Parts: sequence; C-alpha cells; structure tokens
Amino acid sequence: MDNFLHVSAQLFSGVGLISAVTFIAIFFIIYLNRIRIKQSWLLFRTEYCLNNLGLEQISNIQFPDGLGHHFTIDRILLRHNGITLLVYKKYQGRIFCASNIDEWTQMLGQKSYTFKNPLFELDYQVKAISAFLPDIHIDGFLFFDHTAAFPKGHPEQVMHPRLIPLELQLNNRHQVETKVMSAWKKMQACQA
Repeated sequence: MDNFLHVSAQLFSGVGLISAVTFIAIFFIIYLNRIRIKQSWLLFRTEYCLNNLGLEQISNIQFPDGLGHHFTIDRILLRHNGITLLVYKKYQGRIFCASNIDEWTQMLGQKSYTFKNPLFELDYQVKAISAFLPDIHIDGFLFFDHTAAFPKGHPEQVMHPRLIPLELQLNNRHQVETKVMSAWKKMQACQA
C-alpha cells in the first residue's frame, strides 16, 4: 500500500508540474500576443456592430451612377421609415475633419496625410439612390472603426462603434412602412 501511495504522489506531482508548465507557457504566449489578441477582439466587435445595424442589410452592391458608370456601396440598411447608406472607412489614427472642407487630415504618430472629404462621395451616392427611390427617406453615414479617433469632433454623418445613431440600431419594435419595404425589394433586385 505504501508503494501505491508513493507512486500516486509522484504521478500527481509530475502531473502538477506539467500542468504548471503548460499554464505558464500559455500565459507567456498570450502575453507576447496581447496586442494582436486585442486588435482581433476589437475587429470582431466592429464586425459584430456592423452586422447588427438596421433591420436588414445588403452588402457590396453595385449601383448605376446615372452617367453610364457604377459605384459600390458598402452596406445599405433597412430602417422602419427609410434606407441608410453606410460607407466603411478604414482610417486609423487621429482624424481631423469638418463637413465642408475639401480635405481631411489623418495623423499617424508625427506624420500627417490628407485625403479627400468622403462626405462629398457619400452625398453623391445618397442623391443617386434618392433619384432611384424618389419617395423614400435616404440618408448616409461614414463608419470609422476603433482605430480612428476624432480629437476635434466630427460631422453628424460620421459614426463609430461607440456612437451608433438610435435609428440604426437593430430594432424590431417598429413595423416597416409599406412604401419603404417596396423600395427595399427594388434595391434587392439591383443586387441580383
């Protein structure tokens, strides 16, 4: 019996040592990859946020611009009383912007980069959809993810995961207006 207890104690101490080493190794791997894990988690949260906007969505739809060309809309969202265009802008860093200036500025560390005001293109797309669906309330938003910050504020049409307009949050309490649902089906037909 003493021999059995001695062998059992050695086995448990060996298993305990293996468990401790395994735990330390896993902790070390997580620690080394903590930034990548955090970025992956935030990306997952962003995708989850985007996928839960509106009552229904159409993604990556090609739409005629009225001049013989097409443009791509990232997402179109169905609301109970209208349709919303959503353009995902993957800009990181500090963004300095305003509604009516031609160029916005992106700061990455000490370097700055300018890019064309995306609200102009969004407005153009909203007008094209409004011409296609004349009796429906159409609006649009630019979506910036967790990697962007707006130290001086941003226009109303800019949103991010921490600031989602109430009318875009997934909400089944409202009945979709009949004319809006007809317009939605017309938009779905464009996707085919």
